[in-house]
Amino acid sequence: MNLENYHEVLKKRERLYKSYISLALIFWGIGNFLLKDQARINDSALGFVNGLILGVEIICVFWVFRIRKALKDDKILRRLYIDEHDERKKFIKLKAGSNLIGKIALGIFVISVLASYFNMVVFYTLVITGSFLILVSLLLKLYWRKIL
Repeated sequence: MNLENYHEVLKKRERLYKSYISLALIFWGIGNFLLKDQARINDSALGFVNGLILGVEIICVFWVFRIRKALKDDKILRRLYIDEHDERKKFIKLKAGSNLIGKIALGIFVISVLASYFNMVVFYTLVITGSFLILVSLLLKLYWRKIL
């Protein structure tokens, strides 16, 4: 177990999450203050975009605090390393396809925001589809966790 290399990986990951937080705040500010009057976006689509950005913010802040805590304490660092490199969890994620399904759902959500400018029916359909994909991914994870 090479904790020094993992320590550096976590530092890079922390910087990446901080950049995600900054980008999400910039996009939120541009969307809510500069483009709000000029955009022809529906209120429900604007609420979805704000919720999506807030969700990204909350997840990234959670991971930044978790990484900072692990960088200060070797026990937590070791536990996080073991948890991340657990072969059973990797196999469950592989069987459930959660990496791919998550990326596809995120892409669908981004496309749904773009579609909200053109047609609200397409927007609602894409949001429901992305939510269904996330639900299926969670159910598959639970199923494979129970079987394995």
